[in-house]
Order: sequence, then structure tokens, then C-alpha cells
Amino acid sequence: MKPVALPLVIFLFFSLFLRAQVSPLDYGLREAANGIDRYYALYRAHTDAIARGLNVSYEGIDTLHLELPPDFKAIPLGPYTDFGGLVLYVTNHSAHGALFSRISPSKPVTFDKSLIDSLDFRSIPALASGHHLLVLEDLTPWTERRGYGYQQYRRDILVLNDGIARNAPITTWNTDSTRLKAYYYDFEPDLNIEVKNLTLHRVKGSSFRTYCLALVGQQGVTVSNIHVTTPRSRMIADGVFSVSNCANLFFDCDTVEGTYSGYGSSRNYGYAFSMNNVYKSSFTHIKAYGNWGVFGTNNLSNTYLGECDIDRFDIHCYGRDVQLKSCTLRGRQTLFSSMYGTVVFDSCHFIDYTPVRVRSSYNAYTPFDIYITDCTFELTRRYHSLVQIDFLDTADNPRPELNPKCWPNLKVKNLTVVAPTTIRTMNIFYPKGNTKDLRREFDYIDNVEIEGLKTIRPNGKPAKLNLKLSSSNFKTVKKLNYSVR
Repeated sequence: MKPVALPLVIFLFFSLFLRAQVSPLDYGLREAANGIDRYYALYRAHTDAIARGLNVSYEGIDTLHLELPPDFKAIPLGPYTDFGGLVLYVTNHSAHGALFSRISPSKPVTFDKSLIDSLDFRSIPALASGHHLLVLEDLTPWTERRGYGYQQYRRDILVLNDGIARNAPITTWNTDSTRLKAYYYDFEPDLNIEVKNLTLHRVKGSSFRTYCLALVGQQGVTVSNIHVTTPRSRMIADGVFSVSNCANLFFDCDTVEGTYSGYGSSRNYGYAFSMNNVYKSSFTHIKAYGNWGVFGTNNLSNTYLGECDIDRFDIHCYGRDVQLKSCTLRGRQTLFSSMYGTVVFDSCHFIDYTPVRVRSSYNAYTPFDIYITDCTFELTRRYHSLVQIDFLDTADNPRPELNPKCWPNLKVKNLTVVAPTTIRTMNIFYPKGNTKDLRREFDYIDNVEIEGLKTIRPNGKPAKLNLKLSSSNFKTVKKLNYSVR
């Protein structure tokens, strides 16, 4: 057989590549007379591309002004979407919702909760082979959020390959209180999903919120170089990136300038990253800020943030294992409730910021460990404690798993504290609440280590600072090993 010439092979490859794309220009974008027409052109292009197994090319399209129509739906994305630097200006007078989405259908499955801890589901025909994201939902409320009027439910997500889970749930499901509901998503292990290179300006005067991207039931997604801006507005309840029931996500070089949110009251909430039930997510080179705070999440495990500049990281309730490395955190706190595993800060910079705050409203004080290494902590009158633990009352949580009230262990190494002359004391723990909250003995905590503490003034000169274990006395079930070296 005569060999095929290399130039011909290259020509055929690029011919196939070019044919594997469609352009919104061919779906009415050229002829579009207004922003609604432009929206429909994008919607038709992406919908048809998915049906034909093709990609969408934005070559030759620089800036578009869209208006969302009354029957607005999220534009579905295929596995690979490179917007090529497209700049979108979006006006929305129709409905709250995501402009783009990638959502997979789920399938119900039943099995006994006692199977979960084994991480082996090969006895379940629907899960025995192939690749699945298995979602566990507990129909018994995990806790009730006091003062907010709603019950909080826990979820976990397991990544299954041929019936074997590659990760474990946040904590055990084999308890008397647990009422299990399960369903799963199929995924292709070799499919790398990408969304990248887009600027979205949400236009001032819009009546409804336009979120950028919704992801549901996804595995292995990279979202990179997405830039979102938000005008001044009285709207709240933002969710720029809305993520649910996903695993192995990567956000890189994304920025969010402002969110639809306010200050003060919890009614003013709104987030850049709104996430529920996500395993193994990574955020690198993220710059985001908002009136309220940019992360609002529940049911998260194995989360990494690297070289980010943000105003808050948060797991409202039920999480495990978070690492923040070389991040700048400013203006708020890192908040947790019902947290397990470890919270690690490595080479981070805290500016007017409490490194860890444990919420009281969920009444879920679970055991975890905090590690702070090679960090810088700039004290202010507002924030000058490493760990703030909030209390409302001494009532036990009705759920047996949450009955103990645990405080975290803490290990600090090589911390540089920048203290203005107006700050004379730094607290390691700051219990916030009534003194009666401190009458009980707190569980789990048995070790607080401070090693290599350096205190300086903002001008870099040495500073004298009074270091206190706690702003108020507290008692522990175990003997507490407290050392400062």
C-alpha cells in the first residue's frame, strides 16, 4: 500500500477540524436587528452544535449586545467552548437565570445506607460498571438554621468507576437518623470539558439577575479566563457561577467585579461562587469581590484555593478538607459550620480578616483541625483574633451526630503579625456570645501550638503584643496542651 504523504494528512486533519465547528454567524447573527435576535442566534448555534456533536466557533465575533427575551432559557454548552475573547453586554428584563449552562440528567437508584461506608457498589446493577457521579441526599434535616427559618440538608457526592467509589463521604451515613435518597449521573472519564475566554458585562438598569454559568451533574470541568462585571444595583441573591452535584472542577484566572448583593443583613446575600455538593474543586488565580462575600457554599469536600485574592471563603454547613495557599484574604472571615478534616492556610495574607470563624446559626460544632503556616496577619480593631467561635445558646442539637460541641485544634507556625499601635492584644480564640455559653465543657480540642510568632508594626519595626489564648475563659473535656514557642 502506498504511504499517504504527510502534507495530505495534515490537510485532511485541519479540514476535519474546521468542519467540526459551527458559527453563530450562520444562525442569524449577521442579520440580527437587536439584542433579542442576537440571543436567539447564539441559542440556535449552541443547540444545533450539541445535536450534531460539533463545537461553536466565535472567530470574527468581538463584541455583542444581548437582550434576553421573555422565553429566555440558558444557552446549553457542549464539552468544549472557547469564546475566543468575546465581550458580551447583557440586558435582562425577563427572568433570573444563567446565560450559559451545562446540565446532565440524573437517574434514581436505591440501596441500603449501610453499603456506603464500604465504598463498594458493585452489588447494585445500575452502578456496577461504567463511570458515575453518585449523589447521596439525607431526607432527615442535618440541622435547622436558627434565626433564618429553614432546615439544612446534607449531601455527598461519590465518584464511581466500575462500582468502586474513588472518594469517601464527608462523614458516615450509617446512622439511625439518616434517611437516604440516591441518584446518579453518568460521565465519560476521558471527556475534558472546557469553558473559557469570555467577558460578561451585566448591564445597568436590568430588572433581573443574569448569572454567567450553571453546572449540574458535571465531572472534570475547567472554567478559565472568565471575567464578569456587575453594575451598582439594589438586586441581591446573586450566583455568578452556580454549581451543584459536581466533581473535579477547576476554575483558573477568573475574575468577578462585584455581585448582586448588599451589606449587613443576611437578606442582602449574593455570591460569585454559589456551590452545593461538590467534591474536589480547585480555584487558582481568582480575583473576586462583592458587597456580601464571594463564596457561598454547602456540602463541599476537598477544596483548594491557590494564589487567589478574595474577600471571603465559606462553607455554610457540612464540609471537609480545605487548603488555601498563597492567597490574599481581605475584609471578612473564612466561615465554617459542621466542618470535618483539616483547614490549611499556607503562605496566606490576612488583611482585616479573621482566618477562621465557626458559625453559630447551624448549631453544628464538629471536629476539625486548623493549620496556619508561613502566613501574615494584619490586625485591625475589627479583626484581631485567629479563630472566632460564635454561640447563641447551650442547647444540644437534636441530631445525635451533632450533639457534641467541638472546638478545633490549632497549629500555627511562623506567623507574622502586623499590629498597629492601637492594637495591644491578639486573641487566639474569640468566643462570641453570652458567658453562659462557656459553662459547658467543649469536646475534641486538646492541642493549641504557636511556634515562631513574629510581631511587627506596619512600618516593619518590632512590636510588643500581648498574646492571649482566649478573650474569655473556657473549659474542655480533654486536657488542653497549649504551648507558645
